[in-house]
Amino acid sequence: MEGAAPGLTGEALVALGERIDQMVTIDAAARGVIGTLNKLSREVQTGPTCLKAAQLLLERVGPGDIVLIATGWPDRPEIDPEIAETDGPPGAVALARALHRGLRAVPVVLVEPALVGPMKAVLQAGDFRIMSSEQAVKAVGSRAKIHGACVLPMPLDADEAKRQARALVAELAPKAVVAVEKGGLNEAGRIHTSRGDDTTDTMAQADHLFRAAQAAGIATIGIGDGGNELGMGVIAEGIREELPWGRVARSGRGGIAPVFVTDVLVAAAISNWGAYGISAALAACLGAPEVFHTPEVEDRVLRVSGDAGFIDGISGWVCPGADGLEARFHSAFVALLGETVRQALMRAATAPKP
Repeated sequence: MEGAAPGLTGEALVALGERIDQMVTIDAAARGVIGTLNKLSREVQTGPTCLKAAQLLLERVGPGDIVLIATGWPDRPEIDPEIAETDGPPGAVALARALHRGLRAVPVVLVEPALVGPMKAVLQAGDFRIMSSEQAVKAVGSRAKIHGACVLPMPLDADEAKRQARALVAELAPKAVVAVEKGGLNEAGRIHTSRGDDTTDTMAQADHLFRAAQAAGIATIGIGDGGNELGMGVIAEGIREELPWGRVARSGRGGIAPVFVTDVLVAAAISNWGAYGISAALAACLGAPEVFHTPEVEDRVLRVSGDAGFIDGISGWVCPGADGLEARFHSAFVALLGETVRQALMRAATAPKP
């Protein structure tokens, strides 16, 4: 990144990575799940996971490269399939901003057809101009600055999803695919909520995109907080053994544990926070704290998420909060995480040279 200071390296970077992981796994909402998920994740993945994901993105993604971000969780589908929650879209926006500001990447966000309009509004609240993927790639090379991102609908029908997955991989040639709070298929080909309810028919099956990407050698990252999200296949057996509905959900068609194994899994107390953790680690690697979004951006994105009709998945209210915590708590979390990165970079810059 032009004008950035040298990023953290070595032991200092790993130490910061550990602090970031500790922060994104704080069970502030007392849901009682992240302790198990984090334990299982650290048993099979070496080192801080947010840092691991950030380093994978640094390795694979460059200026003008497309990164696909799948998000959106239709919630309460038995009432209305257009109801979706605020955990996921804000995290996708934060990660999109970090990738664009830090690596000059082009973010393409995929959601259910009914969520395209709300997702565009939330992405625009993150300072992006919404445009086609072709226009967004062209914008990266523009002499007059313009920052573009794209939102695409992901089909609910499995066969259509498979066709779209092949087309996206072939035509857009993404360098990475990331899922932020996106339901993953279990061994029976079903998607469940953490409460054990079957939500397959109202959720786009992003697994097909990830399978096509993996077959093409494209980096894959999953972010989740309940054990039922795409990417949790990394710790599927542990989820089956240790979480409610892990082996057999209410539907009787398998449990909540997904099967797809991403290159990196980030388990967080709130999925948005997992995306924030990756963004913070990316900022640290680049030596550019401005890559991480500010509390003011967090406030705006959460407010617009509520205005767009997204609900808090815990309380059920349409409001600028997520997973049972008010917006002011999330903004404070962003402030603390951003300051943690800045302090680490400052200390590294002023440390005596050997």
